[in-house]
Amino acid sequence: MNLILLGPPGSGKGTQALKLSKQFGFKHISIGDVLRSNVEDRTDLGLSAKKFMQNGDLVPDDVIIGMVESSFKTYLSPESNLTKIIFDGFPRTKSQAISLDSKIQAFGLRLISVVFLDVPDSVVQDRLISRGRDDDSPELVSNRLRVYKDLTEPLLEYYKTKGILTKIDGDRSPDIVFSNLVDMIELKVK
Repeated sequence: MNLILLGPPGSGKGTQALKLSKQFGFKHISIGDVLRSNVEDRTDLGLSAKKFMQNGDLVPDDVIIGMVESSFKTYLSPESNLTKIIFDGFPRTKSQAISLDSKIQAFGLRLISVVFLDVPDSVVQDRLISRGRDDDSPELVSNRLRVYKDLTEPLLEYYKTKGILTKIDGDRSPDIVFSNLVDMIELKVK
């Protein structure tokens, strides 16, 4: 049972992924955390990603896929018996989705749903600016939202065509969003 959480930056993916991990025993793989960790550790992939992140640009697919492949090697060894993963913010492009699909199949895992947390731009901007991260200045937030819409939203159509996309209103209290996610997961695994 594997799940992908998608949504614009600041939509609450990380908050919900952590809560779902506790509720259902998912291994939480956050692409934001993976990126920040690689940048902090000054890995080759992290140094490459940092240039794009400083401008609010989407990190290129080959860099992201390299980081995710490294995470897969860490968490999905044959000895791990890991069968429940929640991907938070990955994939971000159709190319990344195709790569993830092949990885999931190679490990004999099943993707039960791709959840899109739908949040209006104005709410996203307020949330991001108020959380105070270095990469959340008003200019970078606007650029990140533009890049997100240009490159990531077509991904929703890809998963809709596959019949596994679920939209959830992310502009509600975190508890209501969580309740909606739990209901959706319980329906999918019956």
